[in-house]
Amino acid sequence: MGRVIIPRTSVANFETPLLFLAGPILSAPNWHDHAIEILFSYDPDITIASPRRGVRESIAAYLVQGKHNFSRQRAWERHYLDRASKTGAILFWLPGEAEHSCEKVYGAMTRLELGQWMTKYTYDPSIRFCVGSEGLFSELRTIAYDLQVDAPDKEIKKTLEETCVEALRLARQ
Repeated sequence: MGRVIIPRTSVANFETPLLFLAGPILSAPNWHDHAIEILFSYDPDITIASPRRGVRESIAAYLVQGKHNFSRQRAWERHYLDRASKTGAILFWLPGEAEHSCEKVYGAMTRLELGQWMTKYTYDPSIRFCVGSEGLFSELRTIAYDLQVDAPDKEIKKTLEETCVEALRLARQ
């Protein structure tokens, strides 16, 4: 049965591939729960790290119980991003902004993380990540250009389902 790890929960060992859901949370649609449903429909024997704290009731049954060994969410994210890049895959989904907030740049951390992982991939092509967007994420053309330069074998998938399928393919290599 699939498992979902949410922020600050520490899980020492698991046998299944780990997928990390990387992408905007604040001002974004709840794409995380939808991705979890898609991923489990294709492969119920995986572990997913989702940085979105609140999950719908249909996802709650998959939550892993564990200790909260991380001092902050960012430490948790960095830990599981690193693990997923080696033992599964990082799934970057770049949706359009659902509601605008002037207090924070939409997808700021996602942009930073994607840039970091593209750079790491340039030097270590064994890093596993994929990128998808429905085309409404701001500056997507610039991201596509940088991806073409830094990871020319990667393409931006056009749907969340295509991106999930690619993440599963990478995780099962």
